[in-house]
Amino acid sequence: MSLRLDSIEIKGLKCYEDSGVIPFHDLTVFIGENDAGKSTIFDAIEYFFNNQQPLIYDYREGVDRIEIKCVFSVPENIEELESFIIDNKITILKVFPKNEAIIIEVIGNVFIDNDLNIFHEMDATSLKGLLTRLGLDSQSNQGLRKASLQEYITEQNPAQEECDIAIPWNKVNRYIPIFQRYSSSDYGNPTSTIRKTLELVYRESFYETDGDGNEILKTSFNGLQTEIETSLNSKLETQLLLHIQKYKPEIVSITGNYEIDFTRGLSFSGLNIDNGTGRPSTLENMGDGSKKKVFLSILEWDSEINIGNGSTRNIIRGYDEPDAHLHYHAQREMFYIIKDLAEDVDSNIQSIICTHALTMIDRAPAKCINHVIKTDDKSKIQFLETDDDDDISEFLNQVSAISGFKNSNIFYEKCFLLVEGEGEENALPIMYKKYTNRSLIEDGVILINLQTNGQWSNALKFLNKNKKDSTVLFLDADTQYPGSNSRVTQEKLEGVGFDGTYLGTNCFFIGDKEFEDVFTDSQYTRLCNTHFIKHDSSAWLENDFLMIREESKFSESLKIMLSRCCRKSIGKPEISFQIAHLLTKDDIEVIDPIKNLFDKIEEIIS
Repeated sequence: MSLRLDSIEIKGLKCYEDSGVIPFHDLTVFIGENDAGKSTIFDAIEYFFNNQQPLIYDYREGVDRIEIKCVFSVPENIEELESFIIDNKITILKVFPKNEAIIIEVIGNVFIDNDLNIFHEMDATSLKGLLTRLGLDSQSNQGLRKASLQEYITEQNPAQEECDIAIPWNKVNRYIPIFQRYSSSDYGNPTSTIRKTLELVYRESFYETDGDGNEILKTSFNGLQTEIETSLNSKLETQLLLHIQKYKPEIVSITGNYEIDFTRGLSFSGLNIDNGTGRPSTLENMGDGSKKKVFLSILEWDSEINIGNGSTRNIIRGYDEPDAHLHYHAQREMFYIIKDLAEDVDSNIQSIICTHALTMIDRAPAKCINHVIKTDDKSKIQFLETDDDDDISEFLNQVSAISGFKNSNIFYEKCFLLVEGEGEENALPIMYKKYTNRSLIEDGVILINLQTNGQWSNALKFLNKNKKDSTVLFLDADTQYPGSNSRVTQEKLEGVGFDGTYLGTNCFFIGDKEFEDVFTDSQYTRLCNTHFIKHDSSAWLENDFLMIREESKFSESLKIMLSRCCRKSIGKPEISFQIAHLLTKDDIEVIDPIKNLFDKIEEIIS
């Protein structure tokens, strides 16, 4: 039985003055610029889980202690840690004072009557005195006295308080996950990666599981070395071979070079490879391309072993820039191997990825991404919040399939422009380019058409919660009218959390009723005599467009008129696209809603 990491807080370590709470999931992805502090999170985890001491230059300037606090979820009750479990969580703080011993504390509930916290260590005289003070029989031996006190605690439930309690590391260490770190050098060194997997197999050979699901050391090691050798040979010569042959079918057989010494542990130096040429080879003799293929096969093999091993001890795997030097397809394949292992219900592995690769970022669940941002030598973590709203959670689970949204957009772009209609979607990028001499993409603006977005309501909830100040809406004026049948109305916007103040500053309404009616009869006449020639070659007149202005839906009447007179199907997106090309910057500047929209976008991105 093992704890599972829920969150970590870092203080005083390198770029982290105070990180705040950093959430962890089955799969957690850290993104950010170079030197932002992604790898420092791995350092913190390594210091905490592997009981290492930070180096002198790890301490921030002017700081004489580093604090790392981890919160774990407890899958089942652990009797030894019962007094430290609060709401199925256990919180452990490690303090690393400069040049002093490590301090380990657990946040737990203790009895206000301190004698009840320490009665297990009391001698007979003290224990009798405590029983007398509580009005209990003194009992005839220590076992009965302790049992009597335990019964008193169970029945009377004496008052408790929450506080930090010093605790020896060996009391919690057996329940703490194992941390394995993969650096960029490992990805080009398959031998190192195989060694990490074999070390776990070797370690687990010394343990068995008790009736409560806890790992305990075997009582006898008789025949254990032979058992380990048989297990290692099978995993290498049969299991690993099959995975390698998937990428390198010419390889006939493999054997491992390893030594087992119970005093020094497992020593693995590599594989002997028979590739059918009659000349033995090794992994180190392979070219870089072959090594990368073998590395993928090793990840698949490792997943198979870890899912099937039945171990109750959790493992945290940290992959630092696994995308380094891999082509697109290999990045994608590696990501899914790591993700599938972390999310498998039978897996005991949590995976952490630090990456720059959009291939990985855009495939990860958005709620699992932590964005590391460094400002003035201080790093902070930005992540997407849901406030336990099921609609926002559903949106984040499906974000990669939703039009206009990608994880990389959410974290890296500066502004979200929401429209309702294909006409606006086609026209605004062209008009923005003419107005600013830059494209929306250049300025980090994401254009999202809510009309073609099946998740529009959840998308709005999400943006209101996480990106409200960088979101602008551009809607037809008739969306404000009572009884509007538009998908996005002012009432619906208020219903998902956009208040009146926001709608006054970040929401722009266009036309008497809609986007298409804002353009003049003269502009439509110029457009149609250039791009939508009548079938009889007669000229378009301004009066043609004036006559349909009074109809209930100008854009619909315009589309029908152009299609009929040109004898071909003409849609609103094409009309908007062409009129945007026709307009000049001067034309755009006199259309107040569009000018005000673009000015607001420039204010946001600057």
